[in-house]
Amino acid sequence: MLGLGFVTVLAYPTNLTWWAFLLAVAISFGFSLPIGIIQAVTNNQIGLNVLTEFVYGYIQPGRPLALMIDNLATYPDNINSFKTFGYITMSQSLSFVSDLKFGHYMKIPPRTMFMCQVVATTFSCFIQIAVLNAALKNIPDVCTPHQENKFSCPGGRVFFAASVIWGLIGPARMFSPGQVYSGLFIFFGLGAILPVIFYFAALKWPKSPVKYLMAPLIFGGAGSIPPATPLNYLSWGVVGYIFQHHIRKKHFGWWSRLNYLTSSGLDLGLALATLVIFLAFTLNKIDPPKWWGNDIVTATMDAQGTAIQSIPAPARNSVRRPGTL
Repeated sequence: MLGLGFVTVLAYPTNLTWWAFLLAVAISFGFSLPIGIIQAVTNNQIGLNVLTEFVYGYIQPGRPLALMIDNLATYPDNINSFKTFGYITMSQSLSFVSDLKFGHYMKIPPRTMFMCQVVATTFSCFIQIAVLNAALKNIPDVCTPHQENKFSCPGGRVFFAASVIWGLIGPARMFSPGQVYSGLFIFFGLGAILPVIFYFAALKWPKSPVKYLMAPLIFGGAGSIPPATPLNYLSWGVVGYIFQHHIRKKHFGWWSRLNYLTSSGLDLGLALATLVIFLAFTLNKIDPPKWWGNDIVTATMDAQGTAIQSIPAPARNSVRRPGTL
């Protein structure tokens, strides 16, 4: 796999050097274990996307193509980059570990499970490229904000915007001392100190609610807003309380046998419902029912595009400092 990564980085016009590729892989390798522990305990994965963008934006400023690569000759042929090797490598490895753990519960041999993962991953590479090329060539106005069937490519647009912010503009112009967001560096210290404080506080007061505090979960959860809303977290908390507290305490036999299967069933039901809604309603341009649960999200300032502050015009005869926007 490392050899294939070198071929991808060096054979294509990625603008990503070999040492930057090794650095990205090292970041993924170094963070896989601690983030895996957090995911095993909390069922939440802390992303490395912003960290990798931040690091590469400092070591190679002004090179967005190496942060988020598009083949300049043919747009559909996307090539992995520093962010992908530094983040997705870790994320994919933990997904593999999670599947292997589930296979352990299902009494499936690990070698059989791993071979299924390798075959499925290899097969999906060709399928995704084929689907992407077909979509870009056959869907009118694909990846535009007002595409009639909602094929607006929000994930790809976020990926592109990140390349501009972190690669073209660069973190030095936003987060270095004296810049507008330099104060955010304080959260590096908070992120390092708070877990230690919570740990020793839980040792000192083992019966207090402080034992439930976990800094990675607090900051990681806050980082998901937006697009997540308090309703997302409320429903998550209600389901977790019912299954992990009430049912586990009152019906432990049922919980030990069927809890994880129920969780998988809920995930599968969500995926099937999403597919049915998309094929039956979205593609056929059928509007969803008008009720509070569907309409409340469109009544927000974010959805209406009004949560915007205009940038004041610079004063006359003002001179911008070097390195500022």
